[in-house]
Amino acid sequence: MEKQTHFDFVTSIGLMLLSLVMIVDSYRMARDVGGALYASPGMLPMVLAILLLLTSAMLLRRSIRSSGVGKNVTGFLSWFDGFRKSAMAREMMLGALILALYTFLLAPRLPFWMSTSIFMIFVMAVLKATSILKNILITALVVGSIYGVFQTIFHVPLP
Repeated sequence: MEKQTHFDFVTSIGLMLLSLVMIVDSYRMARDVGGALYASPGMLPMVLAILLLLTSAMLLRRSIRSSGVGKNVTGFLSWFDGFRKSAMAREMMLGALILALYTFLLAPRLPFWMSTSIFMIFVMAVLKATSILKNILITALVVGSIYGVFQTIFHVPLP
């Protein structure tokens, strides 16, 4: 089986961009706190980001040496076309969308029990986990248990 270097190629570019963002944010953190850079809370993230940048550059160089830029790009585009048409990929993207809606829309605006109940019922319905009655029963038990344990036993206020 041939090694698919286009994954290394795309991953290295993504990690290099992430490391650059981390370096800039680490520097901003150090600048906002003031004082010497080596003593700021942004020093460790900056060092880790620089190491990530270096290792990503090594991975990019290796993938380019192995297959070249053109072959890596065409290999990734052909893989992405098949991924986009895959039913499993659509389900995964739908799951990511549902999770993002829960995280950024439901949870900040609704009480915990309500947002989590809506999320769980919707996810189980999309996944066709069981009947709607069982979905509601499972959701009520899970949300009630979490709410009861954290509020009553641990005295941790839930949003």
